[in-house]
Amino acid sequence: MGDQVNRHPIRRPFSALGRFLEQHVRGLAIVTAAGMFLVLIMGANVTATGSGNGCGNHWPLCNGSVLPADTFASIVEYSHRFVTGIETWLVFGTAIGAWRLRRTFPIFRLLVPTMTAFLIIQALMGAAAVKWPQSDEVMALHFGISLICLAATALIARVVTEARRDRNEDHLRLATTRARHVAPAGLRWLAGGTLVFSIVTAYLGAYVRHTGNELACLGWPTCEGQVLHSVSGPAGTHYSHRVAAVVITLLVLALLWWTWRLRDVRPDLFGIARAAGVVVLLQSAVGGLVVTTNVQILTTLSHAGLMGIFFVTMCDLVRCTWPARRPADRTAMRISVTQQPAAGD
Repeated sequence: MGDQVNRHPIRRPFSALGRFLEQHVRGLAIVTAAGMFLVLIMGANVTATGSGNGCGNHWPLCNGSVLPADTFASIVEYSHRFVTGIETWLVFGTAIGAWRLRRTFPIFRLLVPTMTAFLIIQALMGAAAVKWPQSDEVMALHFGISLICLAATALIARVVTEARRDRNEDHLRLATTRARHVAPAGLRWLAGGTLVFSIVTAYLGAYVRHTGNELACLGWPTCEGQVLHSVSGPAGTHYSHRVAAVVITLLVLALLWWTWRLRDVRPDLFGIARAAGVVVLLQSAVGGLVVTTNVQILTTLSHAGLMGIFFVTMCDLVRCTWPARRPADRTAMRISVTQQPAAGD
C-alpha cells in the first residue's frame, strides 16, 4: 500500500513557458472561480426576486435595448447577464491557459472540458428560458449546472495553487505522505456518493425555490409540527428537500469520522472533511433561517452560496481520495514529489 500513489500526478513544467503559464493560470483561475461564484449568487438573486422576466423575451438584448429598463427586475436580470458575459471570457482564457498545462496537470483533461461545456450549457439554458418558457423542473437544473461549472473552475485554481505550495520545503513532507497513502476504497465511494447526493439535494432546493414552496413547511426543523410528513403536495416537496439535507449531514459526519481515523497519515483529507462538516452545519442553520425569517433575501442568497462552497469542497475531497489510474502517472508523481528542488531554485 505504501508504494501506491493517491493523487492525480503533478509534473513540474521545466520550460520557461510552462512556468510562466502555471504562474498566470493560477491568478486567472482564482479570479475566474470568484467570478463564477458571483454568477451563482446573482442567478439565485434573479430567482429569489422573481426577476427572470426583467428583460422580457429578448436575448441577448434586454427589452429590445442594449441597456436595461429603469425597473428593479430589469436591472437585476441585466446585471446577471452582464457579469455572466465577462465571466465567459474569463472562463475561455482560463481554459486556454489550463489546457496548455494538461501534461503537467493531467486532471485538467477533465476539468477544462467540464468547465467550458457546462458554461456553454448554462448560457444556452438561460437564453432558452428567456425565449421559451420552461417548466420548474427544467429551471431547477440551472442551479446544478452552475454548481458543476463553479467546481471545475475552483478546482483548476486549487490544483495549481496546491502544486506551487507543495514545492516549498515546508510542505514537502505532506506531499510525500499524500503520495504514499491511498485512501481506502470505501472512503472513496462514500465521498463520491455524498457528492452525487449533494447534486440531488441542490436540485430539490432549487425546485423548491422555483415553485415558490419555501414556506410550504411551516416551522423548523419539523414540518407543520410533524417529524414524519407526506411527500405529496407543496409541503411534501419542501419536506423531501429537508430529508435530503439530513441525509447529506449524516454522510458528511461519516466522512468526518473516517478521515479522523486517517488523520495521522492523511491530514489533508481530514482537513477537507472538517471544512465540509462546518459548511453543511452552517447550511442547515441558514436553511432554518430561510423559513423563520420568511425567506429574507440575505438568508436565501447565503443558503445558495453555502451550497456552492459545500459542493466545491466535496469535489475537492473526491479528487484527493481518488488514485491515479495509470502506472506511468504514479511513477511520475513519485519522482516529482521526491526529487523536486527547494523553493527559490
